[in-house]
Amino acid sequence: MDFLGFVRELGTLVVALLIVLDPIALLPIVVGVSAHLNDAERRMLTFKVVGGATILLLLFTFTGTWLLRLFGVTLNDLRIGGGLLLVIIALNLVVHGRLSSDHEDEYRAAIVPLISPMLTGPGAITAAVVFAAIHGVWITTLAALIAMFVCLLVFMASRFIHKLIGDSGTALVSRVMGVLIVAIGVSYMRIGILDLVDK
Repeated sequence: MDFLGFVRELGTLVVALLIVLDPIALLPIVVGVSAHLNDAERRMLTFKVVGGATILLLLFTFTGTWLLRLFGVTLNDLRIGGGLLLVIIALNLVVHGRLSSDHEDEYRAAIVPLISPMLTGPGAITAAVVFAAIHGVWITTLAALIAMFVCLLVFMASRFIHKLIGDSGTALVSRVMGVLIVAIGVSYMRIGILDLVDK
């Protein structure tokens, strides 16, 4: 693969991961959690959330294909199942404006729920496993690190961005992301089903 091809593939993976991670949708939660913190504490909270989410995402990037072999799951099985899961997640985004239909207040009490399932949720984990199997572990790892760095930048500027786009803008972005995730999920299922039929 030439350098430009590598950059295009890497860019595609980064964008896909950012769509699934959807840091913009978490801005109201991040702002709510850090409302009573000073600047140093707010930065520490952001680093803890993004750091924990990065470790979790990389864990599944490196062990996902091994887990597939361990449980006898094929790539097409993962494409179909993962695609269905992404569609379900996306429906919550489109209908509720967030990944969970539960009230967001339930997630504001601790850092761990922000790490998972809010940031690194089933959709992101599924995407990491599929990307590692299709494109390779190392380029997926690099894409995950870049995507998480973007998440870090977004969360560091959370108050400014949320003030800029407002609650309605955040809700709109979440729903648009939901439509894109539906398209990705349907694409996964289509490829998996067609490959099974061809075999």
